[in-house]
Formats: sequence, C-alpha cells, structure tokens
Amino acid sequence: MNNFRLVIRSAAWLSILLVLLATLVPIGLRPATGLPPNIERFFVMAAVGALFAAAYPRRFWLIVLTLSLTAAMVEPLQSLAAGRHPSFRDVEFKALGAAVGAVFGYAAVSVTDLIASIHPREPT
Repeated sequence: MNNFRLVIRSAAWLSILLVLLATLVPIGLRPATGLPPNIERFFVMAAVGALFAAAYPRRFWLIVLTLSLTAAMVEPLQSLAAGRHPSFRDVEFKALGAAVGAVFGYAAVSVTDLIASIHPREPT
C-alpha cells in the first residue's frame, strides 16, 4: 500500500471517530459552523463517506451500508448526553451525506486510477 492510501485510510478512521465523539457529547460541546444542523450533518458525513470510499474503493456498498447503520445505531445514544435529542431525520441526513460522499470519493479514485493508467509514472 502506498503512503498516500495509508494517509487516506488513517484520515477516514479518524473522521468517523471524531463524528462519533461529536455525536455523543453534550450539546454545548458539539462543534457548530453556523449552518443549519441538517446541512452540517449531511456535509460532515459526506466527507466521511468520501474518505472511506477513497480509502477502500472496492468496498463502496459496504461503506454506504456501514456508515448508514452506524448513524442509525449511534443516534439513539444521544439521549444519554445532556441537551441532545435523537431523531430519525438526523439519521436520514447523515446516511444521505455518507452515500453522496462515497460516490464522490469513489469517483475521485476512479478518475485518479484512470489518469494513472493513461500516464504511468516513470520508475525512479
């Protein structure tokens, strides 16, 4: 595995850990951008989906399913954190974001692989 793929895989796993942490902390500790919360949820999970799809491009459907199920399983745990209120609507935005992000991550890897096959690197 090349170093770039290792960096992407590390970033993917770090991103999901950060999302899990942000999902389970009390509302006052939750990071916010000022955007509507559902937009934040969508884009954060899109970034996570893109990273995982780029890290594991042969596992596209497994990534979409796993990230969606993770969102569905973690959301109810918010009831344990002060001021948090789990919602199926939140899961919908997270799952949709993960799927859209995975499409973009997979597309980026596909284009990169295509370009590499057209213009192979010279051995160093």
